Amino acid sequence: MNKYSALVQAIGNNVEEEVTLSLNDLEVTCFAGVCPYEIHEGKKYPVSFELMIFDDYEIKESEGEPVGMERIGSSFSYWIQGRLERGVIDCGIQFEDEVLFSDYGYLDGKFIRLKVDRIDVEFLED
Repeated sequence: MNKYSALVQAIGNNVEEEVTLSLNDLEVTCFAGVCPYEIHEGKKYPVSFELMIFDDYEIKESEGEPVGMERIGSSFSYWIQGRLERGVIDCGIQFEDEVLFSDYGYLDGKFIRLKVDRIDVEFLED
């Protein structure tokens, strides 16, 4: 589990668990599954992330695409683009996923594009 310091940009009005964070020059809207304390916009908090893929993995090798994340509409879904190394995709944030290691090892060391249904954020104690 990688720990990051993220700035809370926005807290969702319609979905209680929706939170938009910025870190490492990325902005990501996540589902706050674990939030043991009250958070406030404009403050930084220690966090960790987990990819949520509910059905089949939609993954392919990518050539020459920039590393990063692209939100799909106004949903929690994203296209994540980055290098896959031993089950960890690095798109500016490192996401570890055991299925990427066990089922997609043939893509190890390559740049990939992966669709995720949701990115969960856990707010950690200091």
